[in-house]
Amino acid sequence: MKTRYRPVSRRRRMLILLLAIGTAIMVVWMLLERPGGLHGPRAQPAAAQTPAPAICADGVQIHCVGGKAEVIMSAPASASR
Repeated sequence: MKTRYRPVSRRRRMLILLLAIGTAIMVVWMLLERPGGLHGPRAQPAAAQTPAPAICADGVQIHCVGGKAEVIMSAPASASR
């Protein structure tokens, strides 16, 4: 038994054409877009204006360069046989 050829409707052809054009535009845009790039003018970082942290003086152990850092660790696992 032969099946009759049923041409694609005009509405369906327009949908396929619009999807193809949209896909092509998105592919070109993604190729031209720089990943991680700047997306506009930005101000200079404020780090240049902030003073550098002070070096630890005698007896000071926190909030300075070279200070003591507190670390919370879990208890070591027991040795299993």
